[in-house]
Amino acid sequence: MKKTIRLIFLFLCLLFGPAAYLVITIKGMTFLNWFIPAVFLIWLLLLGLWFLTFGNPSFKTRLQRFLTGLTVFALLGYLATLVLRYEGSTSGSSFPKLTWVWNQEAASNSEERLNEAAVIVQPATPETLAAVSDLHNFLGPDRNGKWEELHFNPDWNTHPPKRLWQKTLGKAWSSFVVDHNRAITQQQNGNNEEVVCLDIFTGEEMWWHADEGVRLLLEKSENGGAAMGGDGPRSTPTIFGERVFSLGSTGIANCLDLNTGALLWSHNVITDYAGELQRWGSANAPLVIPEENMVIFAGTDRPGTNLIAYDIETGKLRWNYQGGGASYSSPRVLNFESIDQIVSVNAKDVTGLNIEDGAELWKYDWPGNFPKVGQPIKVGANRILVTASYGVGSFLIEISKPEAEWNVSEIWKTTRMKTKFSSSVILGDYAYGLDEARLACIRLETGKKVWKGEKFGFGQHLLFDNQLLVQGEHGYLATGTVSPEGYTETGRIDALESMTWNVPAVAGRLLLVRNDREAACYLLPEKISKN
Repeated sequence: MKKTIRLIFLFLCLLFGPAAYLVITIKGMTFLNWFIPAVFLIWLLLLGLWFLTFGNPSFKTRLQRFLTGLTVFALLGYLATLVLRYEGSTSGSSFPKLTWVWNQEAASNSEERLNEAAVIVQPATPETLAAVSDLHNFLGPDRNGKWEELHFNPDWNTHPPKRLWQKTLGKAWSSFVVDHNRAITQQQNGNNEEVVCLDIFTGEEMWWHADEGVRLLLEKSENGGAAMGGDGPRSTPTIFGERVFSLGSTGIANCLDLNTGALLWSHNVITDYAGELQRWGSANAPLVIPEENMVIFAGTDRPGTNLIAYDIETGKLRWNYQGGGASYSSPRVLNFESIDQIVSVNAKDVTGLNIEDGAELWKYDWPGNFPKVGQPIKVGANRILVTASYGVGSFLIEISKPEAEWNVSEIWKTTRMKTKFSSSVILGDYAYGLDEARLACIRLETGKKVWKGEKFGFGQHLLFDNQLLVQGEHGYLATGTVSPEGYTETGRIDALESMTWNVPAVAGRLLLVRNDREAACYLLPEKISKN
């Protein structure tokens, strides 16, 4: 009997590791991978306890060996803390990036200018001058990552994009916005957070604005999770008229002169309202409402001042919305029941606000403590698709106003479109996106999976007609057609090296890409006429 019990317990101990790993894998959410090292340690501990209880040597010998094993593991763990330094994540899966403590820190910790070493292929030419168009908003004119027409040749195998320049930039997860020859982004330069303007044709620095002594990891302790996403600004600036609006990682909202970078006005949307800085830093692109001469910034991720509207000219407060907390998504203007309204994915809900005074028109509760990053995507006349990972689920909701009050109803919920750092895009009756690093398609009518294909990592994508431009997490760029039948790649280039979470920016036929180390500009091939 004792032998039987001994074998049963051994079998259960041996089974624990593979069973736990299988359960984590089936869930299909990479944040759960953090449990794998813990599972491995628990597995070893269980085997050790089995040996301590059922092993053949004497109990004294078994106890000595068990305690020796624990001591060795403890010493190895302590030694690791002395010789290894944590430098954020290796990828969007959140696995830690470790380096030896004697290795130098990344270049962004240098106080020197970071924009001197541009690899310039050529100055502006008639071709590049004709190819550029303005791009004033994050994720395109409608802030949804979608253009109705394809304006470049997607056959990159025979007509590859031409690199105009490539250069070093400081850490940031921001994208670019473009006005004429100005390409504007953000970067971390030592302990200064900067908005920087580059010549889009050459990569040369035109101006910069620095907020001195501002750095995310100076304000958020590394054990609070901020270092997991790396240092530097997160949000993409917005251009309107002769002004640039930016939001830094610690909540500094700036209004700058487009031509010179001179500071016109500034607020801190966190400290001005006694808010709490978001765990991974403020990442929301400012939203300009031209008709109201107003710009809107996101605030705290705790209950309090969620959205703040300022006068574009003076920076004077127009209104603030008191909600349950901001997310990492950026607000949009959408129209429902012939009424324009500000739609925002927040920390634990989705809201529609009156543009003039910020009054809440409707709210859809979306609980869960994990971050929501994806944009609210309008589907048809009166529906919104919101997507996220971390097990909080993705939803299709319907907005209506049958009488005096607004009504919000859930059409379906799914975990088949788990966009972690990116948003979904709509084409016809289907939604496409990076479902936990793999390109996937779901049917909008039901939320059911149609297909799940190639793994691109936790990158980004933009849609031009039916052509999807994908920024792979490892720096490459791919383009291909998408349909309910699948994804067919039509070209790929090695644009960058290292981990790339930043959204690519397409200004006409000029493509800007960047990550936390470098940036590059490519001239996309001219679209071939069908005539």
